[in-house]
Amino acid sequence: MTTRPADHERLLTLLDAVCEERASAAEYAEIERFVTASAEARWVYLTYLDLHGTLSWDAGGGLGITPPETITVQPAPATSRRFVARSSRVVLAVAACVIAVAVGIALWPREPAVPMAGHQPAPIDDDRDFRRPSTGVAAVPKKPVRLRQTPNTNDPDMNAVRSTAPIIATHNGDPSTPRPTPPTTGNGSGRGSLDRAVATVDQLFTDSWQRLEVQPTTKADNAEWVRRVHLDLVGRIPTVPEVEAFLADASPGQRRKLVDSLLDGGDYARNFAGVWSNLLIGRHPQQRVNRPAFEKFLRMSFAANRPWNTMVAEIVGADGRTDQNGAANFLVAHLNNQAVPATAITARVFLGIQVQCAQCHNNPLNDMKQATFWELNSLFQQTDSIERWVRDPRTGRNEYAFTELVNKPEGGPIFFEAQNGLMKVAFPRFAGQEVDAGPEINRRGELARIMTEGEQPQLAAAFVNRLWAHFLGAGFTNPIDDMPIDETGSHNPPSHPEVLDHLSKEFISSGYDVKHLIRLICASAPYQLSSHPTATSTNDDPANGELPSFTRAYLKPMTAEQLYDSLVTATRAHESRVSDWEAAEEQRQKWMDQFVVSLENDENDEQGTLSGTYAQALMLMNGELIDRALDLSPGTFLGELIRDKRSETDKIRRLCIAALSRQPTAKEFAAMQKIVREAGAAKNRPGSPRGPGSGYQDLFWALLNANEFALVH
Repeated sequence: MTTRPADHERLLTLLDAVCEERASAAEYAEIERFVTASAEARWVYLTYLDLHGTLSWDAGGGLGITPPETITVQPAPATSRRFVARSSRVVLAVAACVIAVAVGIALWPREPAVPMAGHQPAPIDDDRDFRRPSTGVAAVPKKPVRLRQTPNTNDPDMNAVRSTAPIIATHNGDPSTPRPTPPTTGNGSGRGSLDRAVATVDQLFTDSWQRLEVQPTTKADNAEWVRRVHLDLVGRIPTVPEVEAFLADASPGQRRKLVDSLLDGGDYARNFAGVWSNLLIGRHPQQRVNRPAFEKFLRMSFAANRPWNTMVAEIVGADGRTDQNGAANFLVAHLNNQAVPATAITARVFLGIQVQCAQCHNNPLNDMKQATFWELNSLFQQTDSIERWVRDPRTGRNEYAFTELVNKPEGGPIFFEAQNGLMKVAFPRFAGQEVDAGPEINRRGELARIMTEGEQPQLAAAFVNRLWAHFLGAGFTNPIDDMPIDETGSHNPPSHPEVLDHLSKEFISSGYDVKHLIRLICASAPYQLSSHPTATSTNDDPANGELPSFTRAYLKPMTAEQLYDSLVTATRAHESRVSDWEAAEEQRQKWMDQFVVSLENDENDEQGTLSGTYAQALMLMNGELIDRALDLSPGTFLGELIRDKRSETDKIRRLCIAALSRQPTAKEFAAMQKIVREAGAAKNRPGSPRGPGSGYQDLFWALLNANEFALVH
């Protein structure tokens, strides 16, 4: 069901009472009833708390290493505490996750958008303080398109909300447009559905391995697996307590329980928001792009497990201010060069189709015509971005405030130059569907609707392929964003079409449930395998250009973000010589910039990899971050370790777990002990510059610079 205006106003009144510390237990119970019954009410609830500072990620979330359950919030009556406690299972109370993420998307804006005038950088004619921090809250246009969603048949707690209330996609369109009937396919609900889906995937791989006459490697031990799943899900290695707790847990289903726990925590949403921000807007700072607002939109969406097709509809169809509607930053980042980059990246990331080659000529590899590119491009031609500037009353100078994404009231086709030099016409069209070329039609809103409503096999397959590559180290196609575009699959066929097809159908039938898909992949047989090859799996290496068989986990180099966050997780270096969280984040971004090179091409690409140059190697071995990692000050991991009363054996063991997430072997322990003792003997020699703890510093430095530390395996 949807929330009536009267209910909306009542909910806001109740939330006012909460923020003013005067809400009664009965009013908390009334809030719970509202958010139980309506998805829209749930979003108002989250947004209101975010805007009023109750959710405190930006104030103290940091890297999110502290488990969410240790974060304290203002005491509330028993009813509200009971409400929050159930949040890990009830999506209506996803606030327990969002306490660690503090992100917002507003469904009902209280103020109208700023009027637009022209399509050039324009001043804001009001007295608002341009220095006010942006909230990153997505404002909703006046005429939203309501997408009818595929019901989630796998999560009974989600069904109570999703089956009764449509999800609103924040783009302008004609609400009178006929809506297709939601698909009714499904395969059960809850854990039983997941078990059946996993069993099907495992059987498909068993059949594939038999056909290929290959044998998978052994199952990964718990130490290897817990490190890998932390890096894949939350973007960092596990802490020492997290490793020890997992290794000590001998209960059945411990791996699935850990995946559930990580998905319920704030680090998952933060990590996936970062991964998708890098894909969609890049790492390199742009004045016109409000990255914090875009990441905030993604964090909220992943934390609340919003359907993937809804997220795509909001991103492709967004408009408004970049500081208020975080989703708008995607197109602001790519509207240059006649929206050619926006055309290419939309098709490549969301649909797994490379259309950029068809910009200048017909593509002989996949039969894509040049007209197809420009027909898609014409759907972006109404879109413009306007820089807004305000006058600083102190200096009298105009200062940049934000960028606004607007739709121009223009109609008609566009023209492009064919390879033979003739000018041809391209009318707005996508996936075989014509879009009215009249100026009153929001073409981009129609594109978002056509791409995402109902069953969308290409949208689902593209996401499945990219997510599989994220977790397994290789996708079903190489590259992952160049998938077949016709039923024959003759162009770049996938290595395991039956697995890709099954996962795509499962994703659609689940209601585009991202967490369900992640659980499925993490529980599958290929993800359980070790990265250590056996005689039968040595040749299975996609890096050699072969199609993957997935007989083992493929080695992946850490991203710059994973390496940084893993270093500070292992060492608590962010707590050394850093005054607050903002300063730590500034240092993190400065460190990232060393690994990013922007490429000036038609797709606004970046090169963001640890390429192993001498400068990078020296920075990793002797840079400021490593220097702080080896700091022996109180509060750092190493500083606390050397002051601890533990034995030498236990200290060496903890250093190895901190860096490598495992116990040292007997041979390794002997070598590590030798390093510690030799440095300890040296410090006792007359005139020696070595101080107490220098042996542990040497050992920790070696572990942090080992290949094993920098690889996801």
